[in-house]
Amino acid sequence: MGSFGHGFMMRLYRVGIATAAACGHAKARGWLAMRRNRLDALRSATSRLKPGQQWMWFHCASVGEYEQARPVMEAWRTLHPEDAFLLSFYSASGWDAFAHRQPEWWAATDHVTAMPLDVGAAVRCFIEAAGGPVHLKGLLFAKYDVWPTLVSLLTTNGVPVGLFAGHVLPGRWPFRFGGGYHRQAWRAMQSIWVQTESSLSTLRMFGISADVGGDPRFDRVHEAARQHNPDEALQAWVNKRPCLVVGSAWQPEWDAARLAWKKGQCAIVVPHEWTSAGIAAEAIRWEAAGARPVVWSAHRSENARADLPDGDVLIVDATGELLDAYAVADFAVVGGGFGHGVHNTLEPAAHGKWILVGPRVARFAEVAALEKAEGLTVCDSRADLCVAIGLAFLDLESTRLLGVKAEAYVRRNSGSGKTIAEGWSKAL
Repeated sequence: MGSFGHGFMMRLYRVGIATAAACGHAKARGWLAMRRNRLDALRSATSRLKPGQQWMWFHCASVGEYEQARPVMEAWRTLHPEDAFLLSFYSASGWDAFAHRQPEWWAATDHVTAMPLDVGAAVRCFIEAAGGPVHLKGLLFAKYDVWPTLVSLLTTNGVPVGLFAGHVLPGRWPFRFGGGYHRQAWRAMQSIWVQTESSLSTLRMFGISADVGGDPRFDRVHEAARQHNPDEALQAWVNKRPCLVVGSAWQPEWDAARLAWKKGQCAIVVPHEWTSAGIAAEAIRWEAAGARPVVWSAHRSENARADLPDGDVLIVDATGELLDAYAVADFAVVGGGFGHGVHNTLEPAAHGKWILVGPRVARFAEVAALEKAEGLTVCDSRADLCVAIGLAFLDLESTRLLGVKAEAYVRRNSGSGKTIAEGWSKAL
């Protein structure tokens, strides 16, 4: 696919988004809403820059990439406090996550915006709104969300572009037939840091040079676990009972936890998605299994840390509570491994919890590494997961020792945020 084909697909994508939004699709509406009046806001932010101040631009596709970018941005702020951050997102989920929880080092001159559609006219307008090349110190992409038209226009005008936390696999876009135009953008970048050695060989096949820089998510989860303040009411609810936490649960993980549960044990289940009807139905299933369910929203609000009633399973129908849950667990199940792919395994690992997941883990380098370190076990079926949960409850001493290995793995791999920031500083 060349530049013409890429531009055509981008415009077709824009039409598709508009059509979906008109039909009531929430994510499509969010995508459009975050781009409304974006250029005016960026021009205004640029006008407020101090004399000689430049944008250090970071781009994140969504929430996960933002979590990778945060340690690099924080390290950059320490190295170059004179720079202002321009932070762009492609999806509304990343935008919303930032809006709800801005980092403490975010400054008044920093600005968050939406990535323009990757066609020449839109990109040129965006660069102009950001003050042009004279105001752009550089752009760093997080992980893989590389936009070739943008890269071409920036590098042609002398603005350095790089990427960190890259994770590329042979046969996946753009490292396959038809991805030539996108691979040109990868070649044009001044610096690329990938998470592991395995990505280097794929890039070398296409003549792209890179270095191993690690994954800044380790910094993020390690620091979050280190600074975490325990939820005393949640600790009181567990009350020294053997405790399983199921994070980002889908139905297979719900079912395995419920089937494995026995009296005297407790479980905290945090679904990946939920509806009030779905939560009520799951509570009924736990009651049928002989357990006493407690639904989080019935007793807790966003700003209230009230006591929780006695129960055997706590169903957390709220966001932002997983760190508190992992802190009180003896071990964890992370959902998604029986669907499109497992969710975040580094958070429970940082809290020193042994982890169980389903089989769909091929795209996740940290899962293979955690398994090798004995901090995680992959279960091939729901029945295997149920058995593994039961065995973990029976031998909590061994389970906790495996959790120590998971935490040690996270600790060993922390520090890449500073390494990447220092490397980019030298590259500029």
